[in-house]
Amino acid sequence: MRLEKIEAKNFKGIENMVLSLNNSPHNNVFTLVGINESGKTTVLEAMNSFEYNEERKLSTISNAILPTKEDIVPIKYRTNFNDSIKIITTISMDSDDEEDLEKFLLDSFNFILKEPVKEIIIEQSYNYKNSIYQDSNQKWTLTLMGILKGSKSKKMAKIEDDEWQKTVDHLKKRMPKILYFPTALFDLPDKIYLNPSDDGDYKNQFYNLVVQDVLDSLNEGLNIKEHLIDRTNSTNQSDKNNVRQTCLQMGRKLSEVILNEWSMVLMNKAKGIEVIVDKDEQGVYIQFMIVGEDGYFRLSERSLGFRWFFVFLLLTQFRGYRKNENKHVIFLFDEPAANLSRKAQKQLIKSLEKISDKCTIIYTTHSQHLINPNWLEGAYIVTNDAYVDDSNSGYEDFNANNTNIKITRYREFVDKHPQQVSYFQPILDILEYVPNELDMCNNAIIVEGKNDYYVLNYFFKVILKKHDLYIIPGMCCTNADTLISLYSGWGRKFLVLLDSDEAGQKGKQRYSNIFGTIVKNKIITFKDINNTWSKKNMESIIDKKERFEIQKECFPNSQKYTKNLYNKSIQELLMRNKVINVSDEIKNKFEEIYNYLKNIIN
Repeated sequence: MRLEKIEAKNFKGIENMVLSLNNSPHNNVFTLVGINESGKTTVLEAMNSFEYNEERKLSTISNAILPTKEDIVPIKYRTNFNDSIKIITTISMDSDDEEDLEKFLLDSFNFILKEPVKEIIIEQSYNYKNSIYQDSNQKWTLTLMGILKGSKSKKMAKIEDDEWQKTVDHLKKRMPKILYFPTALFDLPDKIYLNPSDDGDYKNQFYNLVVQDVLDSLNEGLNIKEHLIDRTNSTNQSDKNNVRQTCLQMGRKLSEVILNEWSMVLMNKAKGIEVIVDKDEQGVYIQFMIVGEDGYFRLSERSLGFRWFFVFLLLTQFRGYRKNENKHVIFLFDEPAANLSRKAQKQLIKSLEKISDKCTIIYTTHSQHLINPNWLEGAYIVTNDAYVDDSNSGYEDFNANNTNIKITRYREFVDKHPQQVSYFQPILDILEYVPNELDMCNNAIIVEGKNDYYVLNYFFKVILKKHDLYIIPGMCCTNADTLISLYSGWGRKFLVLLDSDEAGQKGKQRYSNIFGTIVKNKIITFKDINNTWSKKNMESIIDKKERFEIQKECFPNSQKYTKNLYNKSIQELLMRNKVINVSDEIKNKFEEIYNYLKNIIN
């Protein structure tokens, strides 16, 4: 079963929210972007309220305080709420689910299902009076139509009453699993006591499952009971040797998965992870020791950053190895790695990418370093009517009585609200050009600004597959003085490409007057490239109709061409290295520009 959509009504600051996970069939990662107080955490809490999620107790392992029934009362009506809070989920059934359901009905009730069940809608209602929680109820939209096996009647019958309830109880076992990781750190105990059948202690049971995940990753059919507990309790030396060998293999696997990732963040990496299985008066336990240049350390003795990354990778990277788990697994991360370095956040993105083919990931952030341009199809902007930000006047305010948390797909939001930049600033930041030392190289083409930079880079590198000219953005057609001085002073090959309009022509003359022979044959306008482009700029090289088609590649619902959305589309297509269909005429124009610049600079 797969969670396709979740809707929340009257949940804390949410009046009515719908989060669809099926609009992006090729995307398993969903990013919730928004400023502080926009309500990102509330969206995750609403998802975590799914009643039939076996992993809801996961939050008890961290120090997070999750909302109680009283806490989720709508903020606007907290003093006198007399209504219901609703969580509505749409669950889809795949072929395996359908086959399992058919088998259950046939085996249990001698019933042959004739009308396939493709989806189930579950509505959870929490009812209140005078803001006090009264009771809750669940409503399933599930109709089971068929015939009894061996019946001579061809009339369709319906599964009802006790048989229907037993079917629902069976389906609950296959429900998607939602694992919510709040911002609080999950503290891994120094000793995990191995007792996988202990149903009374959820925390210990959970960590036992994690240990079993690591064993499963070795692909040797190992299990905790037989190969760790029984062998540790055995007096046979061969059994004890086998435990040590298993520990060695687990340590190597953990080092490979966790330390290799951490070494990308810090250069002074640990040497390895040693796994110890032993017993004391409480029973058999497993312990993870970090081997460093200066000795052995328990996990609790390492830095906060290392512990966060260790637990995060342990809980996520090994989950995909779990045997006999055919459930849809959804990870919810609230501001992951928010207090870690930029480098650590970028490494976290790579770690999420590794597990995204096995599960669905939904995470909140307001950090540009946790934005992946390839995941923008699944990006949502979270806004809150309680927050007022007038960027023109610099006025900011927050009025809780106006609270209404909304989520809108990134592309739709930018299309409708292009001026509300503060909400999607992290996405703009990651798409923006950032200069670095590699820019100071030969074959540099200095252009008028960042939009020209994105257009030339996209068509040269992505469309034409030309990578030997380096485009550098200036500030405008008359403000490249510093860059010209630097490149000429360092003896690097460079050209300045300007528009062919009046301002561009004046800029060309100005540079010639200031730098003289230094810039001889190095200040180029579009008219120099093609005499018919006498009034052309970078934008008008591509006709408006085709620019609009490029815009709709990223903003398909836009109704008209705007320069702002067109430029954002070019930025994103460049960052994603995505090739789109453009006319031969456009290709030929940029081929002409490239060949001219290449010949002149050489």
